[in-house]
Amino acid sequence: MRPGELITVTGPTGSGKTTLAKLLTGLYTPDSGTVRYDGHDLASLPPAEPRRRIVLVPQRVHMIEGTPLDNLRLVPGDPDEKAIARSVEHLGLTGWTESLDDGLHTGLGRGAGRLSAGELQLIGLVRAALLDLAVLVLDEATADIDAGAAHPLETAIDTLRADRTLIVIAHREATVQRLPRVIRLDGNALLTQD
Repeated sequence: MRPGELITVTGPTGSGKTTLAKLLTGLYTPDSGTVRYDGHDLASLPPAEPRRRIVLVPQRVHMIEGTPLDNLRLVPGDPDEKAIARSVEHLGLTGWTESLDDGLHTGLGRGAGRLSAGELQLIGLVRAALLDLAVLVLDEATADIDAGAAHPLETAIDTLRADRTLIVIAHREATVQRLPRVIRLDGNALLTQD
């Protein structure tokens, strides 16, 4: 896989999509075979090393009580507000943050209950942009997407894809139809479609 390449993995519930995402990011170690990054077996690297190269944006983005800014500062390096604003702008999400009552300083309440599922994914994508790693794995990032966040999410994904490898784990057929390279999982079988 090369920078800028986009691969979609799809299949029915239970086919192993999330397991594959965790294998690709070094969170799981395979029982047999290897997962290689730059010619290196991920299992042979120090445990923290895959996290310096590959980022996983899960379907359920972890949030703390506070503001979007507080939640974006959770990434390593404790980025300041200017760096966060630059990432938001780079991903084309300034309009979204400005639509919040107090922008990045909007109180979200317990469990970030004021944000939709799609907006939580936008937080996850900004975190990924702040990390600026070579490989980005999105695990069902569009599964619970709402109409209001669909376009900003697609714009952000297209921007992130420009200079890194992007692997999208997707269940929704609409997501798969707009993407160029698809790998389909079906139980124990791997069916590819380019």
